Amino acid sequence: MQRNSIFRPLYLTIILPDTQKFSRPSDRKTAVVSYTKILASATAFDERYKKGWSLTCEALLKLLLNPPVPSSASDNVIEEHDVDDSAFGVGFTQLNTCKRPARDPFPEIGDVKAWVGQYLSGADGRSGGRVSRYIQERLSPEAKGTLMSYMQG
Repeated sequence: MQRNSIFRPLYLTIILPDTQKFSRPSDRKTAVVSYTKILASATAFDERYKKGWSLTCEALLKLLLNPPVPSSASDNVIEEHDVDDSAFGVGFTQLNTCKRPARDPFPEIGDVKAWVGQYLSGADGRSGGRVSRYIQERLSPEAKGTLMSYMQG
């Protein structure tokens, strides 16, 4: 099997759209960090998958700019029962006091937008301006302006 034949459909139809549905802040932060590192260092976008850089950048900007997309109703079907109809029985009630606290996978990153700008600026310097060149060649004017404002800010 060829890597390209598997990677492209998975990336385009599952990874890029589904990360927009993340609602937990730690999941969104992980996606932002991952996309940023991909944009900064993935060489597959140079040769084999040129359009992928702009699609990944657009997904990153959507994560940074837009609130999470609510999941569809069919994903979280909750049956409602009338309290009078249900007698005392065996059921599961989650105890919030027993929950593990949310773990931040990247505690060193406070302001994600500032980190994205700094990381891409650093990668641009290390790569001889490759990131800036991709921004100018592959992004829409709105996306260019947003990403450049992060990198300069």
